[in-house]
Amino acid sequence: MSDPIKTAPHKSSLGGLDANLMALLCYVAAFVIGLIPGIRYVAFLAPLVLYFLEKNSRFVKFHAMQAFILELLYMLLGLILSLIGTAVVAGSATSLLTGSAVGLGTAIGGGAVFAVLTGIVSIVAWVFAIIAAIKAYGYTEYEIPLLGGIARTLMGKF
Repeated sequence: MSDPIKTAPHKSSLGGLDANLMALLCYVAAFVIGLIPGIRYVAFLAPLVLYFLEKNSRFVKFHAMQAFILELLYMLLGLILSLIGTAVVAGSATSLLTGSAVGLGTAIGGGAVFAVLTGIVSIVAWVFAIIAAIKAYGYTEYEIPLLGGIARTLMGKF
């Protein structure tokens, strides 16, 4: 992770808004859409749309790409943990039906472990999104560990 880069205040090509507000919006839009049942699994598309619509500000494009990667990773990890947790609970419940007394405890415990893991992933993602959004508002290109470098690499390709 490199030192944060400060950017001079400037305007975004999107509606002529200040670039720091648009960069902040990249994180906020994905978060708010993620709260809406039924469409939460496409929340990662909001910053991607902003990335491709932005024409002038490299600063906004960086934060849009980073928000996209963060939301995509968050969605994938949450989905994987949910699927594994469901499989553990279903497998344990099946063993309970076949006469194993251990099945109920394993189902409850396994489900709880994966629920806690999913909660931890959510909290970590939200903390990084909040930090990045606050830094973006201050015209700072804060790189989320591991993701910032990926965002810069992808920016060079698109």
